[in-house]
Amino acid sequence: MNERLRILKLLEQGKINADEAARLLEALTFSHPHTSRRRHKIFSVFEWIPDIITSKINGSFEHGTADRTLAFSRKRRIKFKGISGDLQIHGGEENNITIQKDGFVKIKEDEDTLEVKAITGDIEIAVPHTIDLSIKGVSGDITIRDISGEIKLTSVAADIHGSNLSGSFTGELVAGDVDIEYRHLENIDIKTKKSDITLRLADAVEAEIELEAKHGGIDCEFNLLKEKRTATTLKGIINNKGARIRIKNDRGDIVIKQEKGRKGT
Repeated sequence: MNERLRILKLLEQGKINADEAARLLEALTFSHPHTSRRRHKIFSVFEWIPDIITSKINGSFEHGTADRTLAFSRKRRIKFKGISGDLQIHGGEENNITIQKDGFVKIKEDEDTLEVKAITGDIEIAVPHTIDLSIKGVSGDITIRDISGEIKLTSVAADIHGSNLSGSFTGELVAGDVDIEYRHLENIDIKTKKSDITLRLADAVEAEIELEAKHGGIDCEFNLLKEKRTATTLKGIINNKGARIRIKNDRGDIVIKQEKGRKGT
């Protein structure tokens, strides 16, 4: 088993986390004598994951299903773990969960939770509006819309898109841009190594913000109360104390946009 496949097996088994896997893969990439010109494309190593996984790790998903469309009863939360492929989750009026998949998927169901593990392929999940999400992914874009609940997201190299969201969002990211919209907000806590982050908030949102961009800019369209700004940080209150928004970004910009005409809390 080569080094890259060994790292991915450790990740799939839960013995290392996504951040640790990214650092190990990055180290392998940098050690190659011909990669110095492409250091800004650290995560291009993930492009070969589907073929490797398909041929080498298929056995670990022997209890998975070949069906392309799956249906489940309503759950309190979904736990998703994926290595390669785009993920879409959208809320609706239905009272059950429907999964459209293209690739290797293993699913475990209990009374309150639906656990989905994916190796390759795109996945679309339709859920009731109110549900909690726990998402861990390596590569592939993640789109979430029309969801009310707690979202916890860990990713190595994925662009994150969210619209018409309510509740809380916790994100730990290595790379990939983030653009999420919240109408009703509880708390937001994002830590990332290399991302441009755009947070779109209803103009009536009440929140305390604490932003840090070590190597990037910070812009907020709201008029802040008790504003405190330094070269790398911005603190203040949007309208009134309420939710807490904390964003730490090593490299990249942070933008807070005011969605005028939209009501929120």
